[in-house]
Amino acid sequence: MLQRVNAREASPVMDELNAKGFDIDKGLVLKVGDDIYCGSDAIHELSLLSNRGNFFNRLTYWTFCSKRLSHIIYPILRFFHDLILKILRKPKINNLSLPDNDWF
Repeated sequence: MLQRVNAREASPVMDELNAKGFDIDKGLVLKVGDDIYCGSDAIHELSLLSNRGNFFNRLTYWTFCSKRLSHIIYPILRFFHDLILKILRKPKINNLSLPDNDWF
């Protein structure tokens, strides 16, 4: 079962990710059991775990089921994600409390 965690709120999962030095602002993080995946590896794993019951899920699966394709496409999507957040003037999560790391 997939559990989403709001990275802007304290939780045991965020405490663990912070302790291990995962910067949420640098990309998606996925924890499956004791394994932690980030960035393109996380989206690749999510695609393999997803059901393919509807068009969007099938499209996501076929786009990211290949690790090679995930490593190519994910940074492009990440760029546009960050660009949109910058245009909207949204602050970073800055879960590691890094200096001068408040805005996109």
